[in-house]
Amino acid sequence: MNHWMQILATHHRRMYDRHDGRPLIILFDIDGTILDMRYMIYNVLKRFDEEHGTDHFGGVTVDDIDFHEEHVTGFLDRLKVSRDHQLKVLYRYEPLFLAMAADPYAHVPFSGVFEVIRWFQERPGTVVGLNTGRPETLKKDTLVSLNVLGARKGVAFTEDLLFMKANSWEGTIAALKAEGIRHFREKGYRVCAYIDNEPENLRAVADMAGSEEILLLHADTIFKSDHRVMPGHVVAGNVYDISTLVNLRHDPYHFTDDDGLLKRTA
Repeated sequence: MNHWMQILATHHRRMYDRHDGRPLIILFDIDGTILDMRYMIYNVLKRFDEEHGTDHFGGVTVDDIDFHEEHVTGFLDRLKVSRDHQLKVLYRYEPLFLAMAADPYAHVPFSGVFEVIRWFQERPGTVVGLNTGRPETLKKDTLVSLNVLGARKGVAFTEDLLFMKANSWEGTIAALKAEGIRHFREKGYRVCAYIDNEPENLRAVADMAGSEEILLLHADTIFKSDHRVMPGHVVAGNVYDISTLVNLRHDPYHFTDDDGLLKRTA
């Protein structure tokens, strides 16, 4: 399962070899794909306790967070939080969640993900974009947060490579993800691959006309949609291992790591 990044690199190389003049783009979802949402949920719950002088979550660790961020009610039941206190937690949960989405220190990326993103950003004729269900009102905060987190690994994202949910959007998030693919195609990119943690989002992209050349990858972390809707040809994994890319025999570049960051030298 965790050779998925090597499969992505091989697919990218094949598409690059068939290059038709259009730049390639590899698209990542953000929450649950780049960012480990367990830490965000954990920090939101801890912030609630701080604000209200309570200790509902005093014994909670990140490893206890085994649920999607929209399924917090079941976790409150498991902790035996009383109904009246549950209502207070739920009343503050979403506002805290949205407020902390702008705080890079409330987030933790999955290990190795920024190293992998940088590796692909350094490939010739290739960019890495973001296709997220986050609302456009969080555009500035999202870019600042991700760029703070990615800076130590030499990763930066720009507004022109970020697709988000417009205020006028009335469809599902899955349909929005397919719209994101169309958006980048219309900008002149060939979509090489799309990585998301939600099966229904991958299904929506798989059902698009002309999606056959897009490699779909499932970040097998925590997700809320039904796993059974997953397209059969999706490649799954949950470890971003840069060593599987650097050691590719067919890679035409030589790498050094003198400064602690992988760089192409020719």
